[in-house]
Amino acid sequence: MILAIISMILYTSANGIQISLIKPILDKLLHGEVQEITDLPKIDIDQPVQDQKSSSPARQFKEQVFNKFTFIERVQKRATGSFTSIGIVMAILAPIIFLSSYFQQYFRNLIMWAVVVDIRNKVCDHLLPQPLSFFENRKSGDLLSRLTNDMAVTQSGLTILFDEILLQPMKLICGLVLAFYFSWKLSLFTLIVFPIVFFPVLIMGKKIKKHGKGSLRHLSDLTDALREMFAGIRIVKAFKMEDEESREIHTISERFYKKRLKMVKAKALNTSTSEFVYTLGLAALIAFGGYVVISKKITPGELAGFITATGFMVITSVKKLAKGYASLQESLSGVSRVFELLTIEPDIKDHPEAVHLDRIEEGISFKNVSFSYDGSKEFKLKDICLTIYKGEVIAIVGESGAGKTSLINLIPRFYDPVEGSIEIDGIDIRQIKRESLLSHIAIVAQQTFLFNRSFYENILYGKRDASIADVHAAAQAAHIHDFIMELPKGYDTVVGELGVKLSGGQRQRIAIARAILKNAPILLLDEATSSLDYTSEKLVQDALNNLITGRTTIIVAHRLSTIQHCNRIVVMKHGRIIEVGNHESLMSEEGEYKRVYQLHFNTISL
Repeated sequence: MILAIISMILYTSANGIQISLIKPILDKLLHGEVQEITDLPKIDIDQPVQDQKSSSPARQFKEQVFNKFTFIERVQKRATGSFTSIGIVMAILAPIIFLSSYFQQYFRNLIMWAVVVDIRNKVCDHLLPQPLSFFENRKSGDLLSRLTNDMAVTQSGLTILFDEILLQPMKLICGLVLAFYFSWKLSLFTLIVFPIVFFPVLIMGKKIKKHGKGSLRHLSDLTDALREMFAGIRIVKAFKMEDEESREIHTISERFYKKRLKMVKAKALNTSTSEFVYTLGLAALIAFGGYVVISKKITPGELAGFITATGFMVITSVKKLAKGYASLQESLSGVSRVFELLTIEPDIKDHPEAVHLDRIEEGISFKNVSFSYDGSKEFKLKDICLTIYKGEVIAIVGESGAGKTSLINLIPRFYDPVEGSIEIDGIDIRQIKRESLLSHIAIVAQQTFLFNRSFYENILYGKRDASIADVHAAAQAAHIHDFIMELPKGYDTVVGELGVKLSGGQRQRIAIARAILKNAPILLLDEATSSLDYTSEKLVQDALNNLITGRTTIIVAHRLSTIQHCNRIVVMKHGRIIEVGNHESLMSEEGEYKRVYQLHFNTISL
């Protein structure tokens, strides 16, 4: 920043010196005042002032100031004494202007891009620790739009900040100094223009910011609609909904267009007013300046220098400041939307006295746990009391909406219970560091997510420091290794967005390989085999049987045939636990499990 400001000052000063040379050039051309440097009075500023000892301190100070100004005047006259000396000065200025112009542009863009990257990184770093509820309650398109569209507007604002808002005031000050140097009377007349320019700017600026923020909201809606349309393109085509989706996009685009147009009108009025005042002010300066030249109150060179300094530095800077202020207001609408995200504090975060969990010795206990989403009065879980011992395999079954997934989502603290507590080895998981807690948990979800990366990178997600041999071993345990090796690029094959190039069973086995690689003591399997055909299910079930040995495993099961050998089966209904036992004991009772089991196998036989 310091280097950028120094470069700007040098660049502006060099340009100001260039403009100051207009006066001697024009005066010499019009009046033939080519005075040799040798004819200039010689003043020796080092000569002691006469009777310096007897003069007062005030008089000594005045004489010193006079000598300094005399020195500056002498240097100025020597530099402008002939066309040759003026040419030399211009030649000296050339490399200064070149270097200062280059460095002021380079440094200010370096700062601008560094700030943009820093803001985007900080927003991402701030968003990722947010709980699942944060992302579930927001449109992913809106978040994406804020990190792309709004950041682009923010970047534009930073460009304006370093160009118009920082550089132009320097040019304005330099122009005013030159203007007063050429003619202080005309300069006072020029100052009348300032309030005329900025009055409409301040009025329009508020409207620009308001409409800019509204247009960005509609743009985020458009981004989300497009993301959703492309993500669900198979469904769109399957139900022949192309026309309907197209109409929806057109409607949102029209709303964005109308809001954007209001901002465009405000910006156009602001810019047009600035242009009007600029042209009118320049006309008045030329007319009034011509009068004072005819009246021989200033020389033509002074008038030319004054008009150049005023027209190309003062009024131009004012005009650019007015335009920059309007654009800055527009960018502030994007900045405010980006920084809104930084003000949101995560609901779930480490307790100040949270401890590190070294190992699991006993197990997991649910103690009177009740839970609802977003503080709703409708509980998804109510009074859950359950102890899962170390190494035990527990299956959770029940109808859709019974609360099975909600229950296992509480263990890695994707959500926190509203009432009660969940403990590991007697420690409330809210008192355990989340990083430590999650390092002990591996998850295979029903909806498998794969990144648009290679097989190797997707499996390695389970343990970043694993070796290639470990990745291959995990893939073999998940019975996906042979399939990968048959591909031309093997483990370097890219799976496509969301694993679109793979079947459902193949995607699921990659996710299982990822969990196998993590080798965590707690396994959460949320219908992990639901997407597999019967052949793949047998292969993966064998791998899972080997994996769960000696580990605390909680299985949310849809296919009851896969859970018959679990240590215990927990039956849930309407967010409560209604039965607990093994397969044989539950089948011996006329309860919910027997009813669901018989219904399940009757459906299969059909």
